[in-house]
Amino acid sequence: MLTRKDFKKAPSSPGIYFFLNKAGAILYIGKAVNLRLRLLSYADLKTLGTAKEKMIREAVKVKWKELESEMEALIEEAIAIKENRPRYNIVFRDDKQYFYIAFSKTRFPRIFLTHQKKDFDHIGPFTDGGALKMVMVNLKRIFPYCICKEKHKRPCVRSEIGRCLEICCLKNPPEGDRREGQYGKNITAIKNILRGRKQDVLKSIQKEMDKFSREKNFEEARKKRDQLYALENIFRHAPIIKRELNPERAKALVLAKDLLGLKDLPRRIEGYDISNIQGTNAVGSMVVFENGEPKKEDYRLFKIRYKHTPDDTAMHQEVLLRRLKHDEWPLPDLFLIDGGLGQLNAAKKVLDLYKLNIPVASLAKREEELWYIDNQPEVRQRRTTKLARLHVKLAAGKIQLKQMPQSLLHLFQHIRNESHRFAINFHRKRRSISLLRTG
Repeated sequence: MLTRKDFKKAPSSPGIYFFLNKAGAILYIGKAVNLRLRLLSYADLKTLGTAKEKMIREAVKVKWKELESEMEALIEEAIAIKENRPRYNIVFRDDKQYFYIAFSKTRFPRIFLTHQKKDFDHIGPFTDGGALKMVMVNLKRIFPYCICKEKHKRPCVRSEIGRCLEICCLKNPPEGDRREGQYGKNITAIKNILRGRKQDVLKSIQKEMDKFSREKNFEEARKKRDQLYALENIFRHAPIIKRELNPERAKALVLAKDLLGLKDLPRRIEGYDISNIQGTNAVGSMVVFENGEPKKEDYRLFKIRYKHTPDDTAMHQEVLLRRLKHDEWPLPDLFLIDGGLGQLNAAKKVLDLYKLNIPVASLAKREEELWYIDNQPEVRQRRTTKLARLHVKLAAGKIQLKQMPQSLLHLFQHIRNESHRFAINFHRKRRSISLLRTG
């Protein structure tokens, strides 16, 4: 049977993975944004369902294929599942969870996301509906197609901003219009990309761009160049969108970077807290701050499963272990744990288990002390210099936030207070439900 040691060999990059049995047959194919994290989630059999546990016990080998992006992984996974039809992909499949991209058989084909594959030209199956929707949003911008619910006498509003070819949603579209030919090319390009023929599409666009350049039709050549760049870009790791920062929060992030010895600004910070009364109805919260501001759609809650006596450090470890099983969630630039040195060390053990070199700090409420791992001499020297400029004495592994500029104190307090608020609200709901059941 495969062990954690086998999974740790995987790279921390996007890709697809294959579980194989003794005979070399593929048992299961999956995709991952981070292959190592995803595969390590299979190491703890207690957290797997019966079918997945059976599959892991049967598997003797795991292979993977590194890819450039989540988009490419999604497409390659669909192709591999269709070609190999692995037994456990079929066992795990719920028809309501597998997705297909369908194309209508009309003059201007329309595109649908569906669970069915009847009466349509279809591509799939895809396992991740959310990721598939984002893929189609990106492709629609590069290769516009009709999404209007009704036909119009005049071109729709989307055509005015270049997101529609004008002809596809008209009630009486003219015959022989060159835009109809372009619409057909767009649909063909989307089909080829979803079938894993990205390079064919890139070569076709490059060929058209060169043709327009030779003909000195520079406007059309520019459009093809932009299309080429846009398509190449969505297959790469997209960087975090750099929005304009609130000036106070920008200062705080720069200070955090310098004081904690980070390589870059901690644009994404995850904050964690535990709420319980004597271990009962215990819950954990995860809040996310991007560019110093809450990103509430990324907040998550966890019911503590394995510990029913007061043990804050063990509960933090459980929450982090379960969080890291979700390789589809972006990793932060900094983990912030509510608590002191004990909670910090507990969190660091989890990150070491996954071989993740992501900075982690903890914030103790009473004295507003920020604890951190201080094991890099060159970082320590830079931090000492920075603190000297601020006329603050450095305690090993600890920063007194009350001695820091208020912008830094307020940022960490905001994250800590949000994680506490989110956890305690959930805990109260669980307690109320529990009391109603026992009342």
